[in-house]
Amino acid sequence: MRKWFSSRLKVFFFTLAVLSFVIQGCGGDSSSDSSAGKEHKAVSVKIIHINDHHSHLDQESTTLTIAGSEVEIELGGFARVVSKIKSLSAETPNNIILHAGDAISGTLYYTLFKGAADAAAMNLVNFDAMAVGNHEFDNGDQTLKDFIDLLDFPVISANVKPASGSTLDGSIAPYIIKEINGEKIGIIGLTIKDKTEQSSSPSDNITFIEEKTAVEDTVEDLEELGVNKIILLSHYGYDNVRDLAREVRGIDVIVDGDSHTLLGDFDDLGLAASGSYPTMEASLTGEPVCIVQAWQYSYVVGDLDVAMDKDGRVTSCLGNPVLLVGDILSVSSPTSLFAAAAADNQTIIDAINANPNIEIVDEDTAVTAVISEYSEEVQEMKAMVIGKAGEDLLHNRIPGVTYSGVNLPLGSDIAPIVAKGFLELALRADVCIQNAGGVRISIEGDTDISYDTAYTLLPFANTLFEIEMYGSEIKSVLEDAVDFAVVGASSGAFPYSYGLRYDVNAGNEFGNRILNLEVRDRATDTWSLINENEMYVVVTNSFTASGQDGYTTFKTVQDQRGLGVDTFLDYAMSFVNYVEMETAAGNDIMKLPASEHPIKSYTPAVD
Repeated sequence: MRKWFSSRLKVFFFTLAVLSFVIQGCGGDSSSDSSAGKEHKAVSVKIIHINDHHSHLDQESTTLTIAGSEVEIELGGFARVVSKIKSLSAETPNNIILHAGDAISGTLYYTLFKGAADAAAMNLVNFDAMAVGNHEFDNGDQTLKDFIDLLDFPVISANVKPASGSTLDGSIAPYIIKEINGEKIGIIGLTIKDKTEQSSSPSDNITFIEEKTAVEDTVEDLEELGVNKIILLSHYGYDNVRDLAREVRGIDVIVDGDSHTLLGDFDDLGLAASGSYPTMEASLTGEPVCIVQAWQYSYVVGDLDVAMDKDGRVTSCLGNPVLLVGDILSVSSPTSLFAAAAADNQTIIDAINANPNIEIVDEDTAVTAVISEYSEEVQEMKAMVIGKAGEDLLHNRIPGVTYSGVNLPLGSDIAPIVAKGFLELALRADVCIQNAGGVRISIEGDTDISYDTAYTLLPFANTLFEIEMYGSEIKSVLEDAVDFAVVGASSGAFPYSYGLRYDVNAGNEFGNRILNLEVRDRATDTWSLINENEMYVVVTNSFTASGQDGYTTFKTVQDQRGLGVDTFLDYAMSFVNYVEMETAAGNDIMKLPASEHPIKSYTPAVD
């Protein structure tokens, strides 16, 4: 493990670095650098950025649409992030490397090491600054202080104000100033206020300033130092910063986080983006502001080239978010399903190489070596037993399909249990809907369930997402999913649930396949036909919540009435917590009784 400097020495050097930035901004040479007499000049800069990696240090896997096939492929991992950042920064010395917050909290690397593993990996990137995210406060001020002390770069937020003499006093700067070709560029940090106060664990020693006020005041501070080119490094959310950009002056670029927003053109990969990269807005004074975000979980590195004239006005803002992938694991087409190595899939590789938004990236070996120092303990934790399967819990996607010699007329045993587990933890929700493809394995009866079982069952980096919907819209979601599963491109779309039950006739026309839809009253444990005009809260995974896998009504509802609520409860860890609760109550994990199973009957389509 790395030997770290003492906390006191680290703070000294951090403070010295910030002071040097400020001294440069105030002007060390009165003939050339004074705020009154400085002659500004145009500058071009490459901004390289990530956000919300949430302790996702290891690579994962996903399924993308590439060259007409569904391709399971390695995705992300911090070793690929570092590799891509290094290659981009080598293109020009005029670069700024930024992290927009929520570096920690979300995997076993954080559960076990409280940021030490993340810091060790992050220090292999020459980050210029990181914003404070709301999840940085998840374990309180001291844990955040310990994390910051491990970092080799400043952590900034203009609206996080620790009390004098408190734990975090002196650890968080409001901004930094970086010099590019003799021109000073200010970088202001910003943290989402209400969410951090209400959903994380800052102490009473932390005051959070309203976001707009903090930005306005800090822009004035930088302008007094002679800075007229300013980047806002925010953990505030895509919709919020678009509004903010229109309400303030003096900000040229916003590098954002918090909302886990994918921007850019990913339609041909089967991914739904929320806007263009960059997204352009006009400031309070009519100046262009370019806004970027780089999705989540070490999946994407943002690459933005910005040109600003001598007056600080953006004259060009272009770039690409790059989805980081590795080896091809399997390919399915309408005619085949086969395992494959990347070298044997030249058509797919050629399609990737022709797309500027996706790249096959080798892992940085220094990062993999650092992560390996921590991964052994992660693997040990994965082996920990959390419960027991009392009987075979089989899984198939479509009801009526035989699995391992057993006919499952009502479909999966385990997917509805997963849905029940999610609903048990989402206390605000009325029902849960879970796509079949999000559940990956069966669990053999009379066997232990471990952390590894949970993460193999639910391997995707999803969170639980709550959406308010009318009963009629819930039926539309189920109709969308069945249509996509039995007529469309993905059997994994088939909908299982908890708190809902219904008959499915796949042979009927679209809109009439879900029949006799009932909902369970969570308070009274009674069932009744769903009220099409009543509002319910649905919990689902963040993948389907975004409209993926054919769940288009989830996205449509949010487009019309506003984004749902990402609970940031980890997908697999939520199932772990459910199994642990059942185990503590003396229960093995068993099939749901017929009265709770979502599929009352299934009639297949007739060829």
